[in-house]
Amino acid sequence: MALVTPHGGFGVVLLGATSTVGQAFLRQRGEHPVHALVRTPDGRDWGEGVHVVQGDLHSIPDALFPPYPYVVLHLATKQRDSDGTGFERTNVEGTRLLLERLTGDCRGILYGSSMSVYGLGPHEGVTEDHPLRPHTALARSRVKAEALVTEHAARVGLHSALLRTRFLLGRGDRFVLPALVKLVKRGVQVGDDGVSFSFIDVDDLGRILWRLARRMVETPRPEQQAYNVGYSRPLVRSEFLDTVTQELGLARPAVKLWVPNWLLLALREDSSKRARSVAERLELLNHSQSLDVTRLATVPGLEDLVTRSPVDALRGALNALRP
Repeated sequence: MALVTPHGGFGVVLLGATSTVGQAFLRQRGEHPVHALVRTPDGRDWGEGVHVVQGDLHSIPDALFPPYPYVVLHLATKQRDSDGTGFERTNVEGTRLLLERLTGDCRGILYGSSMSVYGLGPHEGVTEDHPLRPHTALARSRVKAEALVTEHAARVGLHSALLRTRFLLGRGDRFVLPALVKLVKRGVQVGDDGVSFSFIDVDDLGRILWRLARRMVETPRPEQQAYNVGYSRPLVRSEFLDTVTQELGLARPAVKLWVPNWLLLALREDSSKRARSVAERLELLNHSQSLDVTRLATVPGLEDLVTRSPVDALRGALNALRP
């Protein structure tokens, strides 16, 4: 079915449509048409206004790009190296191939990055100007992809936005909040009560992405920016525990664990892939991981989302966990 964009409207080329963020983005799309690149359609109902194109970053069909103004949302990032082939082919080379294919109707690129580009914590109120010190292979590939997006946008005159998140909670989250709740159920707390972290509900992120996409279409002068993404006020560990125990009727953890830095360092430098993975998870729990989102909050039309109470957002995410 041919997709016709409304007068004065725009479309979105979406890569990573089956991801948690991609699905949240589609839930918020309204009447805007979306061209989604997927490896396999999976027989799912994509809904009205979504044109599904089969392929991947190394085989992008011409049909992916609509003949009217559009913005690219690039979420097709390899997150886990389960096959042992590394991250460069998908995250770096794939991004380069995508950028080479963009047509003249493209207005901008939104790239789903991560706070991991800033390196190891603790981070308390880290800004976008913080030096990029990626510690893992995944984070290093993200830094390279960010550079490709920014350089291409500046060279050809496009908008670009690098979205750096820490934790994503809400509908579709199968890893972050379930793992944290499991620890509470086991009566274990890692890190002290003052540890803080930034997060965003995926549906709020979907709304933010749509508003940024519209801004790219409506703003004539191209801007290339990195944005930390989260709520203006980070959540403190004590608030997290109070909310989880109250909402789920659980006892507050009786065991508090603090992992010394020397042990984290030893695990990170271990030759075992499993040991390094454990170190990464403990790092996130043991140290503050909070972002300064002032730059995002000053974008017109985003203040209501960024200033949302993180406690209210957490309650909503806990509701999404319930069967």
